[in-house]
Amino acid sequence: MKPKRLLAVIVTVMFLGTIWGQSSSLGTPLATVKLIRTEIITEQAFKQDVQKLEAAMGRSLTEDERKKLLDDKINEILFLQMCERDGIRIADSELDAYINQMKMQLGNISNEQFEKYLNAQGITLDALKKAYKNQLLLQKWVTTAKANELKAIPPISADEILKAYEMYRYKLVRPDTVRISFLYYPFKEKTDAEKKKAYELMRGLLTKLQKNQETFDSLRLKSQEDGYLANKDSVYFEKSDLFMQQFGKQVYDTVFSLKEKEMSGIIETETGLWIIMRYEFYPQKQLELTDNMKIGQTGTVQDYLGQLLLQQRQTEFMQKVLSELFEKLRKQAEIKIIGKP
Repeated sequence: MKPKRLLAVIVTVMFLGTIWGQSSSLGTPLATVKLIRTEIITEQAFKQDVQKLEAAMGRSLTEDERKKLLDDKINEILFLQMCERDGIRIADSELDAYINQMKMQLGNISNEQFEKYLNAQGITLDALKKAYKNQLLLQKWVTTAKANELKAIPPISADEILKAYEMYRYKLVRPDTVRISFLYYPFKEKTDAEKKKAYELMRGLLTKLQKNQETFDSLRLKSQEDGYLANKDSVYFEKSDLFMQQFGKQVYDTVFSLKEKEMSGIIETETGLWIIMRYEFYPQKQLELTDNMKIGQTGTVQDYLGQLLLQQRQTEFMQKVLSELFEKLRKQAEIKIIGKP
């Protein structure tokens, strides 16, 4: 099994390298942890982590969940001290490569734009680097200390995929879908004067289309130059709650009321101005194993089910090896729970 395929699994089975909190020696001790040196988890730092996690979840943590969070933080400290003791390290160049990859995926944005993107989600760049460093450390430990066990994980069989298909078949239905293109001017952070100019711009685009002075594709390709946005690739718009929530009811209703190769007028929503072109319609379909999971994307149903089953198998493996690791480290360490989480 390739190490990179385990990364997503590692993140889900271990609360390691939280992007929010770090252990601190300033404040009232909640717990102390020592494998090679004493580290303190303070009540104040733990409370901050609880509050941020509750805000992300939209509800209060139960008593058991708070205890689990404290256990996870203790495990994190134990793991990082073990890495330091055993010489498991991550080079800065590995972290920089990850950050650069993220920036590329977001449109090759600048360092300043990237930090603004993170800050909008309540994350700092330093915290992101620490979190990913911890994930890489865990990945490096697993692929060295557990190399033989990794190789022994069996592949997913045809029978398992067939059984999974029968189990999940009722969910494997593609909804009514329409291929569209759009021109879009977002209102975010725009003044009233800028919005007025946006109306003039979009009216001008619509007039060019109606008079056949431009094609929809030509305007779509010129979007970056002329101050509006457009889809780079075809958008396959599904008849589902998810698409209604993402695009809004006005856009949703327009897409499914247009006829094939029909263009909308200017649609005004809270988020901005739209002009939409509708193309082919694909009716609802029960997906077979050889069908693509999504129109316009690679990857069949059988590929999806194989990946799903493999991820479940990897998760079970990671839960087992981490449980064994933390049991071993806790026997070697000095841990004191002083307060109530």
